[in-house]
Amino acid sequence: MALVRKHPAAAPAPVQGDPRAALEGVTAAERREAAHRLAGDPDAVDPLADRLARETDKSVREAILLALGHIGTAAAAERLFDLLGSEDVWLRNAAIETLAEMDAAVIGALDQALADSDSDRRIFAVNILVSLRHPAAADYARRALAEDAHVNVVAAAIDVLAEIGTPDMIPEIEAAAARFPDAPFLAYAARAASRRIA
Repeated sequence: MALVRKHPAAAPAPVQGDPRAALEGVTAAERREAAHRLAGDPDAVDPLADRLARETDKSVREAILLALGHIGTAAAAERLFDLLGSEDVWLRNAAIETLAEMDAAVIGALDQALADSDSDRRIFAVNILVSLRHPAAADYARRALAEDAHVNVVAAAIDVLAEIGTPDMIPEIEAAAARFPDAPFLAYAARAASRRIA
């Protein structure tokens, strides 16, 4: 008996109409296509970010993150910074990776992120500085080093400067460690960072 060749399933038809409405579509394919279509629309940041917070399909999440990264505005960066406090580890890490690729837009949102009341979010914001290809990244780390009252945020800033700092920053690193005399691990981190960039 001859085998009956099955025809491959037809690709889903392109989403018609308003892609913002399609972000709420029933199928993942609809929502994914809508995210792709919105990648060039700076006014779509909020609908994309709102959908991302509720989305459960990984491929749609990835498409939304790509769209937000492509839009690349300070508003997009701010919405991604909002995810740094998420309990969803995958989403939090994906937001960090997306932010790390956005460069100048992230710099525009860092003032707010480094002033966040949640120290964990401030730590995540500081950690992004290592991946930024922007000349102001070290200045933001130095600001956290000098101003933040939380020892773990300062430790994160020291780690960042160990990677992107310069020898003239060693006194600032040492002064930051001296602000926390009851945290010997910070003094150790400061010495290690200073040796690395000397």
